[in-house]
Amino acid sequence: MSGDGGAPATAAEPRLPEAAHISTPEGRRLVAQIGDEADRHGRKLLEVRNLSTQFFTPDGVVHAVDEVDFDLDYGETLGLVGESGCGKSVTALSIARLVAEPPGRIVGGEVVFDGIDLLRLSSEEMRLLRGRRIGFVFQDPMSSLNPTMTVGRQISESAAAHLGLSRPAASTRAADLLSMVGIPRPADRLGDYPHQFSGGMRQRVMIAIALACDPMLLIADEPTTALDVTVQAQIMELLRSLSERLRTAVLLITHDLGIAAGMCQRVCVMYAGRIVERGLVDDIFGRPRMPYTRALLDSRPRLDVEPGGRLRTIEGFPPDLVDPRPACRFAPRCAHRRAVCDEAKPDLTPRPADGEGHAARCWGTEAGGWIP
Repeated sequence: MSGDGGAPATAAEPRLPEAAHISTPEGRRLVAQIGDEADRHGRKLLEVRNLSTQFFTPDGVVHAVDEVDFDLDYGETLGLVGESGCGKSVTALSIARLVAEPPGRIVGGEVVFDGIDLLRLSSEEMRLLRGRRIGFVFQDPMSSLNPTMTVGRQISESAAAHLGLSRPAASTRAADLLSMVGIPRPADRLGDYPHQFSGGMRQRVMIAIALACDPMLLIADEPTTALDVTVQAQIMELLRSLSERLRTAVLLITHDLGIAAGMCQRVCVMYAGRIVERGLVDDIFGRPRMPYTRALLDSRPRLDVEPGGRLRTIEGFPPDLVDPRPACRFAPRCAHRRAVCDEAKPDLTPRPADGEGHAARCWGTEAGGWIP
């Protein structure tokens, strides 16, 4: 990788840690792929099918992620949007097998990444894949970075562990990564600690760590939380440009629909642990087919609203996921509610007239429904 912020140079030939123990058929496939120069091994980079994650608490079983389905193509940017508590972050943690056990547990489904079902890998095999093939940018860099270690060490240890680089080579790579994410005088900042960086700079360090091994997928969980608007724009532009330059796919977790509109090709909308609508960005924003998506869009600040006017809100509260409704979970808050909404669960069905790949979970917008 060049020190002038250019595209990364070819890293050292990757090798497995000597202590790595491979015990499953999927793990052996992973090892074979790590040394394979092919760009892709699956139909899609990521295919999530019927993924369900639950938390077993003294108050009952929390259905945090409930039969979630979506896919992500190689090099694509997909947005996962919705209110706080809807299951976005737990979905991302489930994909990376980072859900704390106990109390959490992935209870069903498939997560097929580049042709390999991640749920069939052992914990040790999964550690080979994290960092090397999947990078993760957490939403709070101050709590995610180790305050007792320099940023240079935190970046270089991933490259050393996964790529087998020597200490000097890993340090050089760390400096190049800091340059690539836009930190001035990168070589001089390697010895600094996280508290010596601003919030936006710490987020750039997190991105550098996530990209240390040139992953195929970058999961960015609310990467602009607690940043001011100007820094938010800089971070999102950085992610966009790096994704295009490195051909890295991005799964963007956000509650900000504006960020999703400017960053993503497709969007999945989550509510109460389920995907309730998905499609191309222009189709979702131009003709939403789920009342919850419409309500989210209506609650955004608008330039054409009279100054000082009140923002629209979504009435009511999200459901209790310890005992979720068997029917439509948004019905108690929906202005278009009818009897069928309280009696049966709507499926996530195609809406071909509203765009390619557009699907929604709503009785009212099905063929013959009552919502225009």
